[in-house]
Amino acid sequence: MSAPPRTRPPARRTRAERQAATRAALLRSASRSICAHGMDRASVELIAADAGYTKGAFYANFASKEELFLVMLDAKFSEVIGLVEAALEAPGDPLELSRRAGEEFLRYVERDPEWPRLYQEFAVHAARNEGFRAEFAARQRALRARLAEVFERWTAALGIQPALPHADVAAMIYVMADGFVLDRIVDPELDDRLYLTMREVFLRGLQAMGEPPR
Repeated sequence: MSAPPRTRPPARRTRAERQAATRAALLRSASRSICAHGMDRASVELIAADAGYTKGAFYANFASKEELFLVMLDAKFSEVIGLVEAALEAPGDPLELSRRAGEEFLRYVERDPEWPRLYQEFAVHAARNEGFRAEFAARQRALRARLAEVFERWTAALGIQPALPHADVAAMIYVMADGFVLDRIVDPELDDRLYLTMREVFLRGLQAMGEPPR
Protein backbone atom coordinates (compact mmCIF):
# COMPACT_ATOMS: atom_id res chain seq x y z
CA MET A 1 0.00 0.00 0.00
CA SER A 2 1.24 3.46 -0.80
CA ALA A 3 1.68 5.95 1.98
CA PRO A 4 -1.06 8.57 2.28
CA PRO A 5 -0.11 11.96 0.86
CA ARG A 6 1.40 14.32 3.34
CA THR A 7 -0.61 17.39 4.18
CA ARG A 8 1.14 20.59 4.93
CA PRO A 9 0.46 22.11 8.35
CA PRO A 10 -1.33 25.45 8.16
CA ALA A 11 1.07 28.34 7.79
CA ARG A 12 1.62 30.28 10.96
CA ARG A 13 0.36 33.81 10.91
CA THR A 14 2.90 36.57 11.19
CA ARG A 15 2.98 38.87 14.19
CA ALA A 16 1.40 41.63 12.11
CA GLU A 17 -1.41 39.29 11.03
CA ARG A 18 -2.03 38.19 14.62
CA GLN A 19 -2.15 41.80 15.77
CA ALA A 20 -4.56 42.74 12.96
CA ALA A 21 -6.82 39.82 13.94
CA THR A 22 -6.75 40.89 17.60
CA ARG A 23 -7.60 44.50 16.73
CA ALA A 24 -10.46 43.38 14.46
CA ALA A 25 -11.86 41.13 17.21
CA LEU A 26 -11.67 43.95 19.76
CA LEU A 27 -13.43 46.35 17.39
CA ARG A 28 -16.24 43.86 16.76
CA SER A 29 -16.54 43.27 20.50
CA ALA A 30 -16.63 47.02 21.17
CA SER A 31 -19.47 47.43 18.69
CA ARG A 32 -21.52 44.71 20.40
CA SER A 33 -20.71 45.92 23.91
CA ILE A 34 -21.50 49.57 23.25
CA CYS A 35 -24.83 48.72 21.62
CA ALA A 36 -25.74 46.46 24.54
CA HIS A 37 -24.44 48.52 27.47
CA GLY A 38 -23.70 52.07 26.26
CA MET A 39 -20.35 53.84 26.05
CA ASP A 40 -19.80 54.33 29.77
CA ARG A 41 -20.66 50.78 30.85
CA ALA A 42 -18.78 49.12 27.97
CA SER A 43 -15.55 48.90 29.96
CA VAL A 44 -12.16 47.85 28.66
CA GLU A 45 -12.47 44.65 30.69
CA LEU A 46 -15.87 43.86 29.16
CA ILE A 47 -14.73 44.55 25.60
CA ALA A 48 -11.58 42.46 25.99
CA ALA A 49 -13.36 39.54 27.66
CA ASP A 50 -16.11 39.48 25.03
CA ALA A 51 -13.43 39.26 22.32
CA GLY A 52 -11.63 36.46 24.18
CA TYR A 53 -8.61 38.53 25.20
CA THR A 54 -7.13 40.02 28.34
CA LYS A 55 -7.12 43.64 29.39
CA GLY A 56 -3.41 43.66 28.58
CA ALA A 57 -4.14 42.62 24.99
CA PHE A 58 -6.51 45.56 24.70
CA TYR A 59 -3.88 48.06 25.82
CA ALA A 60 -1.31 46.48 23.53
CA ASN A 61 -3.50 47.62 20.64
CA PHE A 62 -5.30 50.75 21.86
CA ALA A 63 -4.15 53.40 24.30
CA SER A 64 -7.70 53.93 25.60
CA LYS A 65 -11.36 53.27 24.96
CA GLU A 66 -11.60 56.65 23.26
CA GLU A 67 -8.81 55.74 20.82
CA LEU A 68 -10.68 52.55 19.89
CA PHE A 69 -13.86 54.58 19.31
CA LEU A 70 -11.99 56.98 17.04
CA VAL A 71 -10.52 54.10 15.03
CA MET A 72 -14.07 52.85 14.49
CA LEU A 73 -15.16 56.32 13.35
CA ASP A 74 -12.23 56.64 10.94
CA ALA A 75 -13.08 53.30 9.32
CA LYS A 76 -16.79 54.11 8.96
CA PHE A 77 -16.22 57.61 7.58
CA SER A 78 -13.73 56.24 5.04
CA GLU A 79 -16.32 53.71 3.87
CA VAL A 80 -18.95 56.45 3.47
CA ILE A 81 -16.61 58.53 1.29
CA GLY A 82 -15.87 55.48 -0.85
CA LEU A 83 -19.52 54.69 -1.53
CA VAL A 84 -20.38 58.33 -2.35
CA GLU A 85 -17.47 58.55 -4.78
CA ALA A 86 -18.48 55.29 -6.47
CA ALA A 87 -22.12 56.37 -6.79
CA LEU A 88 -21.26 59.74 -8.35
CA GLU A 89 -18.63 58.46 -10.78
CA ALA A 90 -21.17 56.89 -13.14
CA PRO A 91 -22.49 58.99 -16.04
CA GLY A 92 -26.04 60.20 -15.86
CA ASP A 93 -28.47 62.91 -14.80
CA PRO A 94 -27.23 64.77 -11.69
CA LEU A 95 -30.48 64.25 -9.76
CA GLU A 96 -30.52 60.54 -10.60
CA LEU A 97 -26.87 60.15 -9.57
CA SER A 98 -27.58 61.94 -6.30
CA ARG A 99 -30.52 59.62 -5.70
CA ARG A 100 -28.28 56.61 -6.27
CA ALA A 101 -25.76 58.01 -3.80
CA GLY A 102 -28.56 58.41 -1.24
CA GLU A 103 -29.76 54.85 -1.85
CA GLU A 104 -26.22 53.52 -1.47
CA PHE A 105 -25.90 55.35 1.84
CA LEU A 106 -29.16 53.84 3.13
CA ARG A 107 -28.09 50.35 2.04
CA TYR A 108 -24.77 50.89 3.82
CA VAL A 109 -26.59 51.79 7.04
CA GLU A 110 -28.90 48.79 6.74
CA ARG A 111 -25.98 46.40 6.20
CA ASP A 112 -24.64 47.32 9.64
CA PRO A 113 -27.64 47.88 11.93
CA GLU A 114 -25.30 48.48 14.89
CA TRP A 115 -23.76 51.56 13.28
CA PRO A 116 -26.61 54.06 13.95
CA ARG A 117 -26.65 53.02 17.63
CA LEU A 118 -22.89 53.37 17.83
CA TYR A 119 -23.00 56.78 16.21
CA GLN A 120 -25.65 57.91 18.68
CA GLU A 121 -23.49 56.69 21.58
CA PHE A 122 -20.48 58.54 20.16
CA ALA A 123 -22.50 61.77 19.94
CA VAL A 124 -23.76 61.44 23.53
CA HIS A 125 -20.24 60.67 24.79
CA ALA A 126 -18.89 63.69 22.90
CA ALA A 127 -21.43 65.94 24.64
CA ARG A 128 -20.02 64.86 28.01
CA ASN A 129 -16.32 64.53 27.22
CA GLU A 130 -14.57 67.61 25.84
CA GLY A 131 -11.47 65.77 24.64
CA PHE A 132 -13.48 63.21 22.72
CA ARG A 133 -15.80 65.94 21.41
CA ALA A 134 -12.87 67.80 19.89
CA GLU A 135 -11.59 64.63 18.18
CA PHE A 136 -15.07 63.69 16.99
CA ALA A 137 -15.67 67.19 15.61
CA ALA A 138 -12.31 67.15 13.81
CA ARG A 139 -13.28 63.90 12.06
CA GLN A 140 -16.68 65.27 11.10
CA ARG A 141 -15.03 68.35 9.60
CA ALA A 142 -12.56 66.16 7.72
CA LEU A 143 -15.40 64.03 6.34
CA ARG A 144 -17.30 67.10 5.19
CA ALA A 145 -14.15 68.46 3.55
CA ARG A 146 -13.69 65.17 1.66
CA LEU A 147 -17.34 65.27 0.60
CA ALA A 148 -16.86 68.83 -0.63
CA GLU A 149 -13.92 67.65 -2.78
CA VAL A 150 -16.05 64.86 -4.23
CA PHE A 151 -18.90 67.27 -5.05
CA GLU A 152 -16.48 69.77 -6.60
CA ARG A 153 -15.02 67.11 -8.92
CA TRP A 154 -18.49 65.84 -9.74
CA THR A 155 -20.02 69.24 -10.57
CA ALA A 156 -16.95 70.23 -12.62
CA ALA A 157 -17.22 67.03 -14.66
CA LEU A 158 -20.92 67.73 -15.30
CA GLY A 159 -20.36 71.42 -16.08
CA ILE A 160 -22.52 72.52 -13.15
CA GLN A 161 -21.88 75.72 -11.23
CA PRO A 162 -23.50 75.34 -7.78
CA ALA A 163 -25.16 78.36 -6.23
CA LEU A 164 -23.46 77.74 -2.85
CA PRO A 165 -19.87 76.87 -1.89
CA HIS A 166 -19.12 73.16 -2.14
CA ALA A 167 -18.27 73.09 1.57
CA ASP A 168 -21.74 74.39 2.45
CA VAL A 169 -23.44 71.87 0.17
CA ALA A 170 -21.41 69.04 1.75
CA ALA A 171 -22.28 70.23 5.26
CA MET A 172 -26.01 70.42 4.48
CA ILE A 173 -26.13 66.94 2.92
CA TYR A 174 -24.13 65.59 5.87
CA VAL A 175 -26.56 67.13 8.36
CA MET A 176 -29.55 65.67 6.50
CA ALA A 177 -28.04 62.18 6.59
CA ASP A 178 -26.93 62.57 10.21
CA GLY A 179 -30.35 63.71 11.38
CA PHE A 180 -32.23 61.02 9.47
CA VAL A 181 -30.07 58.18 10.81
CA LEU A 182 -30.37 59.39 14.41
CA ASP A 183 -34.10 60.14 14.22
CA ARG A 184 -34.84 56.68 12.84
CA ILE A 185 -33.41 55.17 16.03
CA VAL A 186 -36.24 56.93 17.88
CA ASP A 187 -38.86 56.29 15.20
CA PRO A 188 -38.02 53.18 13.13
CA GLU A 189 -41.13 53.81 11.01
CA LEU A 190 -39.44 56.73 9.24
CA ASP A 191 -39.46 55.75 5.56
CA ASP A 192 -36.28 55.75 3.44
CA ARG A 193 -38.22 57.70 0.83
CA LEU A 194 -38.34 60.68 3.19
CA TYR A 195 -34.54 60.94 3.16
CA LEU A 196 -34.36 60.52 -0.62
CA THR A 197 -37.06 63.15 -1.10
CA MET A 198 -35.23 65.59 1.18
CA ARG A 199 -32.10 65.19 -0.95
CA GLU A 200 -34.04 65.74 -4.16
CA VAL A 201 -35.86 68.83 -2.84
CA PHE A 202 -32.52 70.23 -1.64
CA LEU A 203 -30.77 69.66 -4.98
CA ARG A 204 -33.68 71.02 -6.99
CA GLY A 205 -33.54 74.10 -4.78
CA LEU A 206 -29.83 74.45 -5.52
CA GLN A 207 -30.54 74.18 -9.23
CA ALA A 208 -33.22 76.87 -9.00
CA MET A 209 -30.90 79.18 -7.09
CA GLY A 210 -28.33 78.81 -9.84
CA GLU A 211 -30.71 79.66 -12.67
CA PRO A 212 -30.69 83.22 -14.02
CA PRO A 213 -33.81 85.26 -13.18
CA ARG A 214 -36.55 85.15 -15.84
